Formats: sequence, structure tokens, C-alpha cells
Amino acid sequence: MMTTVAACCLALAAGAAEYFVAPCGRPDGRGTAEAPWDIESVFAGRQPVEPGSTVYLKSGVYRHPNRTRDGGAYRFAMTGEEGNPVHVRPVPGERTTIDAGLTVEDAADIWMWDLEFIVSEAQGWDRRVEQAGSHVEDDKRPAGGITINSARRCKFINLVVHDNLSTGISFWRMAVDCELHGSLIYRNGWIGPDRYHGPGIYTQNDDGEKRITDCILWGNYSTTIQAYGSARAFVNNFRIIGNIAFAPLREGGRQRILIGGGRPSRGIVAAENILYEVPLQIGYTAPHNEDCVVRDNTIVSAGMSINRFREVDERNNTVLPAGAPRPEEPARMILRPNRYDPNRANLAIFNWRKAAAVPVDLGEFLNPGDRFRIVSALDFFGNPVAEGTFDGKPVDVPIPASADTGGGEFCAFVLFRRTAAE
Repeated sequence: MMTTVAACCLALAAGAAEYFVAPCGRPDGRGTAEAPWDIESVFAGRQPVEPGSTVYLKSGVYRHPNRTRDGGAYRFAMTGEEGNPVHVRPVPGERTTIDAGLTVEDAADIWMWDLEFIVSEAQGWDRRVEQAGSHVEDDKRPAGGITINSARRCKFINLVVHDNLSTGISFWRMAVDCELHGSLIYRNGWIGPDRYHGPGIYTQNDDGEKRITDCILWGNYSTTIQAYGSARAFVNNFRIIGNIAFAPLREGGRQRILIGGGRPSRGIVAAENILYEVPLQIGYTAPHNEDCVVRDNTIVSAGMSINRFREVDERNNTVLPAGAPRPEEPARMILRPNRYDPNRANLAIFNWRKAAAVPVDLGEFLNPGDRFRIVSALDFFGNPVAEGTFDGKPVDVPIPASADTGGGEFCAFVLFRRTAAE
């Protein structure tokens, strides 16, 4: 149903106004392809973008001029209206990179798609700083990452958030009824003298429902997903569903997905997640919690715990600890179509025998004559590991034998298609 809803919204957006932003754009431009706006004025909500329209970011790197840790971020305060969101995305087929942080304040009814967020200063740096604690002041590089402080009914779809010197995405309590979907979040964080810092996602919630769905997370410096707070914070009404997590930084020892804190939690759903070497922990130090649903998760080379919940619906979870016997089958594939892009899906492969390649039946997603490409989550912007025209036969997908993949036992991929009619 959600794919149909998304397709309807996309059709509406296609018939509405279109505006353009470019690295060389100007605040006094017209917002056209020939005279585009600048990113700062558009993101801050200072341009006349009406509900239902689409803002296209032209290809290139949008580098914030302030390169200090506290200042190198764009403010995002755009608004649409309920049922008629504004779409913010790259020009189709182009790569748009934002070399800066993003701070979301007072946004509403925005769907942000397919943007890449990095801090270029993180490239080739060992991420070590001299100051302990979670708030580094003595490092002059931009922190980067996405901080969603306040928003309503916003969706952040298929983003690529990597190599930032902070948490990848901070998703706070006042982001109400918002969703993070289909995003790749990797290699975010830093190393202090006390410990490794920088979860892939750090989040809290109370009112409404917060959804973290079908994301792929790997190699972040601290907790994979940290839905956590002290006794004064809220960890309620989460839907953490269908995410893939693997290749944690073992040196930091903070690989887990944690949902819970010092205050009792309620309304927790953790379902259909696919975790390799990443434990799942529901509940933390609160003396009790209310209710949770934990179902259909697949956890390999790690464990699962549910702590002090009064009502627990736990079923159909597969947990294989490190060193446990593997299934007799040679491999297991899990394909999860993207909720909002009908031509995209995530693919997880458990390669029990550590073969060099695994034949994968893609017939549930592709039709004969469809063109496809498969990219590794470990090299999302690199060359496809497989591509061609689908003929109905299984497609061989190579599995790299590395420490990130357990010697070739697991890897995650993103599958793209173009239908025969396109």
C-alpha cells in the first residue's frame, strides 16, 4: 500500500511546480534551471516554494563555507502542508553531495530524497581527538551529520550519510510522526581518549510515532542505533523495522542496537531487522518497561535481549550466536523492496558456505527484460557487482571475503531496476 501512496505523491509532485538549486546558485535567482537558487536560502525556507512542488538540487558538491565544528551546517526549515509535501531531491540521475552538516528546525511536510552528506575533512583522517566526552570542542573540523531537532510529518528517504565527524543522524523527540527510510549510514563518528563516539542513529521519541525502516548501517564508530535517554528522556513509540546492520567497528565494542533508557519505555516495535555481528537489546536500566513487539528478526554472530517489559510479544526470531552451527542450506537471501521507490530494493545475503558468489533469484522483484544493477553497501558509489538484463535466471552475486563480511559469510546490497518499458 505504501508504494502506491508514494507513487501517487510522486505523480502529484511531477505535475506541480519545479524549482532548481545549484552550487553556483544565487539567493536572487529565479529558481529555474537557467537561474537557480543557492542551497542556503532554499533550505532556510526563504524562497517561495509552495506545497506540492519539487526542489531539484543540481549535481555537484555543496560545501558550507564555515569549516568549524559548531558552524559548518546548513539550517533546514522548509515547510509543505499535510497531505501535500514538498519534495527535495537531486535532479534525476545526478549525484548531489552536501559537504556540511544539516540542522532541521521547524520543518513540516518535507520529503527529502537521495542526498549524500559527508565531511570532506574526514577523508583519510584517523578520527582521533584529544578531548574526552561526547561534545568535542577542540577539533576544528565540521561535525557534519544530520540533526533533526524539530519536524512534523517529514520523511528522509534513501539518503547516504557517511564519513561525518559526529553521529550520522540525530533524530530527536520533537521530530514527530517522522520517518527515516532506506538510507545508508556508515563510517560516522570519532575516537576519543575515553572511547569511540558517534552512533549511526541517535534518537528519542514520545508523542506520535517515529519510524526507522529499511536502512543499511555499517562501520559507525559507536552504537549502530541508539534509541536511548536518561531517566528524564523519552524512548517511546518506535517502529524499527527491516533495517540491515553489519560490519561494526569491533575496536570500539559498541556495536549493538539499543532501544531503551533510564525511563520506562512503551510502544516499541523491533521487527524484521537483519543483523550480522550486531546485537539487539530492548530495554536498558529503567526499573520496568511497558510493552514491546520483537518479531521476525534475524541475528547472526550476536545475541538478543529483552529487559523488564510487562508485556512482550516475541516470536519468529532467529538468533545464531557466534560459533553456533550454521544452517544446512548453502545460503539465505532476504529481499526487501523500498517502500517509496518501486525500482529499488535492499538485498541481504547470508553465505553460509562462504562461496565466492551466490546465485540469487530476483524474480520476485524483476520481470524478464528489466535492466538491473546491484551495488554493494560497502561501496555504494562504486561499480556494480552485477548488472545486465534480467532473463529469469538466478544472478550470481559475489561476496567479498573480508573482515567486514565475516570472511564472506554476509553482505548487504542495493538493487536498482529499470523496467523493460523505460
